[in-house]
Amino acid sequence: MIVGFEDFTQDVKDSEIEIINLIARGLRERVGGHKAITNASMRALLYANKEIMVSDAKMRKYIQYIRAYNLVPMLCASRIGYWVASSPEEFIKYREGYVSRIRAMEFTKACMFHYEIKNNVTN
Repeated sequence: MIVGFEDFTQDVKDSEIEIINLIARGLRERVGGHKAITNASMRALLYANKEIMVSDAKMRKYIQYIRAYNLVPMLCASRIGYWVASSPEEFIKYREGYVSRIRAMEFTKACMFHYEIKNNVTN
């Protein structure tokens, strides 16, 4: 669970696994960036086809679960949506970008701690 986001980062319930498997099946068909699908579009399809309502944050949690259990190998995401990389090289490039973003966040976090100490900020 992520502090401050407890409502959105709770563990996946057993009752949600069927929904996750539906999403994973749909994503496996989306090979290549030209077949990307957005969070909003996935939620709309779930509602239109199965009358299942999923929030934006909950869909992201489901995607995290799909990645954690490798239900959709080489799953990528960007502002255009989610898709499956069409080659290992494409996935490696995506993964390297992801790592770069994490490094940038780690740097920002380090700066926060540095200035917190310098400014004598405490909990």
